[in-house]
Amino acid sequence: MGGDFDNYSAQLRKGVIQMLVLQVLSAGPLYGYAIVKRLEELGDFIAGEGTVYPVLRRLEADGLLVSEWQQPAEGNPRKYYSVTVAGSAFLARSLQEWKRIDAAVRSLEGE
Repeated sequence: MGGDFDNYSAQLRKGVIQMLVLQVLSAGPLYGYAIVKRLEELGDFIAGEGTVYPVLRRLEADGLLVSEWQQPAEGNPRKYYSVTVAGSAFLARSLQEWKRIDAAVRSLEGE
């Protein structure tokens, strides 16, 4: 497919990945690599660390996540991310919008 679809797909994934990161973190704080691994379990549309870390930085800059460094019993310090109250509200609205869009697409598929 042409460049138009590639651009569309990239934009769609960008929003979905933000929603998925917030959803994963809604279960509790995780460090970056653990988030990457969890998202990779969902399918191959996540391009690994190169996709997830910029999303984490953007969500944190937008006040939807906070982070803190923690020292595990063994190994190097890890930066753990948590969802803020604003992030939880954003996720709820995102999921609601996703369901609305999904319902519209499914409705049209049946025509």
